[in-house]
Amino acid sequence: MKHRLLVILLLVTATLVIAPGTACACSCAPLPPAEQMKKSAAVFTGTVKTARRLDGDPLGPTPPVVYTFRADQVYKGRASAEFELATNADEAACGYRFVTGSRYLVFASSGESGLFAIDPGVALHTSLCAGNRTLRPGSGPLRAGDPIPNGEPLTADLIAALGTATRPAAALPASPSARSLSASGGESISPWIYAGAAVTGLGLAFAGWRLSRRRRV
Repeated sequence: MKHRLLVILLLVTATLVIAPGTACACSCAPLPPAEQMKKSAAVFTGTVKTARRLDGDPLGPTPPVVYTFRADQVYKGRASAEFELATNADEAACGYRFVTGSRYLVFASSGESGLFAIDPGVALHTSLCAGNRTLRPGSGPLRAGDPIPNGEPLTADLIAALGTATRPAAALPASPSARSLSASGGESISPWIYAGAAVTGLGLAFAGWRLSRRRRV
């Protein structure tokens, strides 16, 4: 009798432990690239700069992770140089695990996600089902056939859905006028301005000398 009770208790305990993991497993319905673009508020390629996990109750749900990206190409949304977005820490809860220093194609959404037990406090979020892809290092626009680590090359359908990329303002080369600014905040004067002023001065002096000689004659 005791052995039967022990077996029943073990079965109930195993059910309680296994059931939540099964219930929280993430399953994604495959979406075509055009639909992934439509559902996203921001789509960009960029490199992960930092990752920080939010504070939470040790006995409560796992807090989400907030990643900061340095963007190099923006396909949808504001062409910002940096993006902050949140995702769950666990893949079982549809979290996407980004690696600091790696480059990604990111599909980020805005508004209520229904994925977070704790408010991440940032406007954008993403998930394992969003369509994110790991990329090779670089900064240029994506092209069909580009190889990606441990995956199939980028397809023509994906590139067509992404459309034309916009380079963030901070990623553009500095303009000549910006480069001419001195460290003190003022504009540095080009040496050609001094040379032009010297030539003009010599010309005026020569003209005055000739005029004075004519008057003497």
